[in-house]
Amino acid sequence: MSLWGKTDDTTGEPKYTSHHEGMDSSNLTMYGVDTTEQGVANAASGDAHKYTPPHAGYVGITTYIDQHGTLRVKTETFVASSSITGDASDDTVYPDS
Repeated sequence: MSLWGKTDDTTGEPKYTSHHEGMDSSNLTMYGVDTTEQGVANAASGDAHKYTPPHAGYVGITTYIDQHGTLRVKTETFVASSSITGDASDDTVYPDS
């Protein structure tokens, strides 16, 4: 059995993300990002551009407000994959167009 799937839904998420040792995952959200969603995020401006992942695939997002009141977004690609299919209900963060 593989450690992740190719379908953008919770069953396809990487299996190890729920129990990272020494990691506070309370603010980590996992998204399946296809190449179209990555391109739309890259072309966005303002706060929406902060969510641009470095690669399509399974991307972990952590957000917080820094001491100056600025939104900070950290993205980490857990599984790089340009072959993700389907579309989860994540269009508020990663729209398709």
